[in-house]
Amino acid sequence: MTPIARPSAPTQSQQLLLPRYERPREEMSDAPPIDVSACISFAESNRAIEASELSAGAKVLAKGLLRLGSTRTFGGGGVGIEYGSLLKTAVRPDLLGEHVREAAAHLSDRQVDVLLVPGMSGYPVGAMYSLAADVPAVLLKKVKFWAEAPASYPPGAFVIPSYTGDGDVVMHADQDALQDVVDVVARRQLDAQAESASPVITLRVAGADDIIDKATMSHAVSESALVVGRAAVDHFIRRYRSERGDGREIAVDVRVVTWVTPLIKGYNRPVEYMRRTIGVTPFAGLSVTSVHLGPAAIGIEGLGVVVFPER
Repeated sequence: MTPIARPSAPTQSQQLLLPRYERPREEMSDAPPIDVSACISFAESNRAIEASELSAGAKVLAKGLLRLGSTRTFGGGGVGIEYGSLLKTAVRPDLLGEHVREAAAHLSDRQVDVLLVPGMSGYPVGAMYSLAADVPAVLLKKVKFWAEAPASYPPGAFVIPSYTGDGDVVMHADQDALQDVVDVVARRQLDAQAESASPVITLRVAGADDIIDKATMSHAVSESALVVGRAAVDHFIRRYRSERGDGREIAVDVRVVTWVTPLIKGYNRPVEYMRRTIGVTPFAGLSVTSVHLGPAAIGIEGLGVVVFPER
């Protein structure tokens, strides 16, 4: 096997040119007061969910979120939803399985070749999507900005504020993992086009995350995917030509075709933002229409505002 060639480490001046994405906080004022008497109580929530027109996967997901979740203020993101016991620190096929199967059908329809998952918090559900859809998933690593001196960032790295804490982080794809996935996809496609005078390598990428809030991360990862995906395909082509002596012109088409997530904060208008910036419509289990701190409650599209149980 030909070893994967690593890019040279960028200079300090090059590091300063890393793309930066701003993710605004959601302040306390963003959480409007609610009339509890007009909301669905936790005791009534199961009956309301069953009577709703939510999909089968969304119904079970909503029940799990209300049982295990709450709302709180995060250090780097402001007002948000605490859903760790459902999506981050535990793997719950009983609560996520049907949603994951629905998302996997969506990924299959989009003929996705690889999933990119930003950070470890999204990786439990990202791995479930990957297995259900039979699509490889690659982690985008998260490191503290300027944590290394000099830092070595591969193609597609970007800077973004941390959501759960203070300060900036650098994110980039696991290059070796992605290269191996791309090698398999590209070689299969070229083998199928052995008689073509002008073959095309197509890499269809999807993003997967535990939640989409303002879609800043989705935008950043999607733009990164085009860079790192093209770099991996180009690297494959160079090695392929060296091994096979193939002098044909090979066209490359790398595109982001969708995003999948259990939760999306619809009130931040991320769907419109993603359509405008990256040209995709995400698939989400539940669309959250509002988040409230006192009492802890969330609005869910197709259901209404539901109060979490007292902890």
